[in-house]
Amino acid sequence: MNFTKPKFLTLILFLSLIDCSSIEWGNPCDPSSSKYVELLFLNEFLGDKALYCVGQTTKTIARFSNFQSADIVIGQPDFETNSSTPLSGASLNLPGAVTVSGNQLYISDSRNHRILGYHQIPTSNGATADFVIGQTDFVSSFVATPPTATSFKYQWSIASSNNRLFVADTSNNRHLIYNSLPTANVAADVVLGVSNFTTVGAGTCSNTDLSGSEGVSTANGKLFVADEGHHRVLIWNTIPTSNNTPADIVLGQADFTSCSPNRGGPTPTASSLSTPGGVWSDGTRLFVADSFNVRVLIWNTIPTFNGQPADLVLGQPTMESTISATTEGGFLGGGVYNVYSNGAQLVIGDALNHRVLIWNSIPTTNGQPADTVLGQSNFTNNTHNDDGQTGVAGVTPTARTFYNPYGVYMVGKLLFVSDFNNSRVLVFMGK
Repeated sequence: MNFTKPKFLTLILFLSLIDCSSIEWGNPCDPSSSKYVELLFLNEFLGDKALYCVGQTTKTIARFSNFQSADIVIGQPDFETNSSTPLSGASLNLPGAVTVSGNQLYISDSRNHRILGYHQIPTSNGATADFVIGQTDFVSSFVATPPTATSFKYQWSIASSNNRLFVADTSNNRHLIYNSLPTANVAADVVLGVSNFTTVGAGTCSNTDLSGSEGVSTANGKLFVADEGHHRVLIWNTIPTSNNTPADIVLGQADFTSCSPNRGGPTPTASSLSTPGGVWSDGTRLFVADSFNVRVLIWNTIPTFNGQPADLVLGQPTMESTISATTEGGFLGGGVYNVYSNGAQLVIGDALNHRVLIWNSIPTTNGQPADTVLGQSNFTNNTHNDDGQTGVAGVTPTARTFYNPYGVYMVGKLLFVSDFNNSRVLVFMGK
């Protein structure tokens, strides 16, 4: 059955009528939420024939078609515009990732140093946000120096879980934690990477410091951070409740005082990283976008010890290769910064190929090819805003093209893509 715009609007109306305020949207695979059963019911409404995250199933997943057009655009008035001005509650400037929790959508508006919040997922193009975090109003893009508990500087990934919001405040070398979902420019409750809210992180190599950290995810009471400048992923086994809490586990390095790319070696291995920009857990597995190694690593179980090697690699035939490619299973180097899994399928933003790749089941072999591509009509085209698929970059975007799509995120059968250089977020409705 094909989903039409009325079907999409009916879905949004349904979301607005039920009490979703405590549904665990931030990670649909996290059964610790008190409203997990409600989420499963909603998934059934969306067309699922079996439940998420109960092991291998044959359920109906959210299916997308190659070069599919988006249904909604956020940050622009229409699909053909990609301006970042004028600054307003309806504009975006090089957005990072998004997250949804309860009824609320949060968008990381990175170059405006703010997060835009919506009480409901927008149902029309160019919707104005309901609130802003990081700025005092919708027409400010101020960078606080020194930082504060209510400011960001080039923040990137955001995540939500169990009514908390997590923000990778990248250029301040810190991460912020809000213990309740903010609906205004309130102060964060906890800061990681520094001991207080008015200090920029030094970026030294330790079990507490961060360096240009861009990725964040949470599941089953654990926190995962991609510490990009230190070429590692940090894991907290419980959500920190005090400032500058040290991490419990490090991946990509042998210990907390080593921070060289690929552990100082000439080639990557299953236990090394080089500029990991993104991290995601579906509650069972861990996925890391290892950007400069042109790959995504998969741990089939949540790691429990320092330097634990990954089980699978995507984008490469082996753990030791760093091939840059435009194929069903390849990426372009330096452009893999966001990854998302709902426990049944996997979505990766292959930004420099100007496309999003989708696996309709969790990969089980190294270099496994993707099933679907968005942003291009096939797996070998890779020009930005190329609606005609002629190999020539378009002057303006369309509903089915991208220009450096870094961020990916799903809620039920809705796929959000942060189309970075087009300064917009696209929403696709799956079947």
